[in-house]
Amino acid sequence: MENNLNSGDLTKLQVGQTLLTNFRKIKGGKISLELAEVKEGSRGLSAAYVFNQSDNRFSMNSARRAWQAGEKLDLETAFGVNLGDDQNWTMDDRGFEMLAVNILNPKVTFNGQEFKPRVQIVETTSPDEYQANNLETTAKRAGREGDYILHKGSHVFSNATVVFHEPADVYLESDPRVGEIETQNKAEVADILNEKVDVNTGEILT
Repeated sequence: MENNLNSGDLTKLQVGQTLLTNFRKIKGGKISLELAEVKEGSRGLSAAYVFNQSDNRFSMNSARRAWQAGEKLDLETAFGVNLGDDQNWTMDDRGFEMLAVNILNPKVTFNGQEFKPRVQIVETTSPDEYQANNLETTAKRAGREGDYILHKGSHVFSNATVVFHEPADVYLESDPRVGEIETQNKAEVADILNEKVDVNTGEILT
């Protein structure tokens, strides 16, 4: 197994591909990885990307993100990467030390076997304790400051996790939104309804 640094580009990621974008140092001495994947049925080129090309959190093909924390040594062993302090860590806009790696279709080695990490999305109307206490930043919305998107009258929470099997994604059908402009074409409406929000930070996920 070889995970090649800078072998992928988030803006060019295609359906069926994954990208290990970066590692971040977080509380408790842990390191969090970010994995991106473009899902089947993705809406393709998004307005969010076109108008935010200078922001590397946005992708052309609507990549979803998942985060997983781990121990430095275990992550280095699993991915075969160097996460030492001598690497090119930089400070991100939220004050975390970040190491960009951009590894296309990363592989994980465990007990002599190789696994391909994937992003699994499960939407639910049952929040966990953190989501319930931070509704404004965790509930699904139509864009960062948009209306809440509901399913049968309840708030929707989108949980993204890193898995080592074929993802069993679950998406809930959105209720019609009050005040929706009737003359707005269906493509624009679909683009708005498909905006996602990072359940931990409130960051837009396109």
